[in-house]
Amino acid sequence: MLFFFADALMSFELLLVEHVAGKLITCAELVIEKRCDSMLADNHVHLENGPYTLDWLEKFVRQADQVGVEELGIVEHFYRFLEARPCLYNDEIAPKQSQHLEDYLELMVLAQQKGWPVRTGLEVDYVPGKEAAIRQALRGLPLDFVIGSVHWLGDWCFDTNPAAWEGRDLEAVYREYYAVLAQVVESKLFDILGHPGNIAYFGHRADLNVVTRLENEWLARIKRHRICLEVNTGGLRRRARSLFPRIDFLRRIRIANFDISFASDAHFPEDVGYAFAETQQLVKQINFDCACRFRRRRQRLVRI
Repeated sequence: MLFFFADALMSFELLLVEHVAGKLITCAELVIEKRCDSMLADNHVHLENGPYTLDWLEKFVRQADQVGVEELGIVEHFYRFLEARPCLYNDEIAPKQSQHLEDYLELMVLAQQKGWPVRTGLEVDYVPGKEAAIRQALRGLPLDFVIGSVHWLGDWCFDTNPAAWEGRDLEAVYREYYAVLAQVVESKLFDILGHPGNIAYFGHRADLNVVTRLENEWLARIKRHRICLEVNTGGLRRRARSLFPRIDFLRRIRIANFDISFASDAHFPEDVGYAFAETQQLVKQINFDCACRFRRRRQRLVRI
């Protein structure tokens, strides 16, 4: 069956859809049967551009209701909190690292007490060699889920300054990125892998054959691990003009039988659920029929 999807909601990409049967999956220590309910969640929403108040959070909740998103997974960037210093600290991060984690967690408790459909999460920058520090920092926190993401390759944050890409060997950058992305999964610290493929954030792309080979090698390396992989629509709003992961990569993720989580990567209320209707239609055509939701670090699947 052939299906057309508006990549970046502007151009169209032809996609050959293949069917893979569902089976029992293992996520962390939990074995889950593929039994689906009916609810759509946006599991990647940031509050960082406003205060930690109910008034600010309510704007996101109202937008979710308007676009048909029934649950919001709030995931503040962990690096913004002073408690994250043992996990990630450098000259670029230091000026931004001023918040107290307690303020965020208290806000989420208040929102849940009001009956708002929100879940409490963190997006944690994975840094090789910092696994023990991350594990210790997360221990005992009242979280529903944790996203592990790659934004740093060594001391270079690749998605903050496009000029910093000048003169770099794209194949070498991509090779390093997918090596670190595999370590994120192998660490077993996280419930969701954030925006796989976001190395293309500014639109810099290595040769397609090279990228495809690296993606396939990455899938082969992580296939024995179970983690929910994010389908992040934020790239559609940025220079990449693409989902993360890109469509062809997403098709191979389905063949590998990984589960997915919907993510707008919203930093403002108006971006909640961005392009979810189109993306939901796409993943159904690829034969995904469920997506992940989380509570208290436990995964369950819901029909999409």
